[in-house]
Amino acid sequence: MNVWAIAVNTFREAVRDKILYVLAVFGLILIFVSRAVGWISYGGELKIMTDLGLAAIWLFVALISIFIGTQMIYKEIDKRTLYTILSRPIRRWEFLLGKYCGLLLTSLVILAALSAVFLAYLKLMGAPVTGAILQALFLIFCEMMLVTALAIFFSSASTPVLSAVFTFMIFGVGQLTKWIVDLGNLIQDQAPGMKLALKLFYFLMPNLDNFNVRAQAVHAAARGSGWAIPPEQMLSIVVYGGAYTAAVLLAAALVFRRRNF
Repeated sequence: MNVWAIAVNTFREAVRDKILYVLAVFGLILIFVSRAVGWISYGGELKIMTDLGLAAIWLFVALISIFIGTQMIYKEIDKRTLYTILSRPIRRWEFLLGKYCGLLLTSLVILAALSAVFLAYLKLMGAPVTGAILQALFLIFCEMMLVTALAIFFSSASTPVLSAVFTFMIFGVGQLTKWIVDLGNLIQDQAPGMKLALKLFYFLMPNLDNFNVRAQAVHAAARGSGWAIPPEQMLSIVVYGGAYTAAVLLAAALVFRRRNF
């Protein structure tokens, strides 16, 4: 009950944040502009429009999760409302989990709204809309579950600026993890120790590239296929995302528990 009450209050607070609407409007603009960009490619207009639309939704939902998430805990400390909340029979992990759920609910609502506009626009323009597109959108949400957890983790341990920097760094590295192993294989003869370090780094960093099936979804939709990737592969990605998210939230709870308020 405490978690749900904090989540609802966090959601109400987030929807009043002006940056939420600024980013959402830019996301909508990019979705509609994607049609104009698609005209550059003769014969592939609908594919480019679909690809850019998915990328716009992914980017702007990620920005919302990071910018709002990295400020949440600090705002409560700065306004001193955190002391009032923790003086009640509310555990710190409940407060943290409530903040996470509230931010995730905000991301879900924005994702659903942008997706609805995007799918309606695709239908209006005559682009194919299949289950592959919905699959890509669902995995975007799964990725945002993890990104939101990272934002909450850093917000529970540092200032908004540093939290945003660290979250953006991991978000960017997470998109490039597939290249880390390739780099290690290239330098294994010259620096075997470096290969081991890169492999360890690969396992520690979140592999956000797993959730990126946008290109596969675009090609699958063009073929009229209902799947961007096989269901069993999608299930393994969802399980991976859930496990990593749980680990990050547990680490955030441990860090937040040790802070003095």
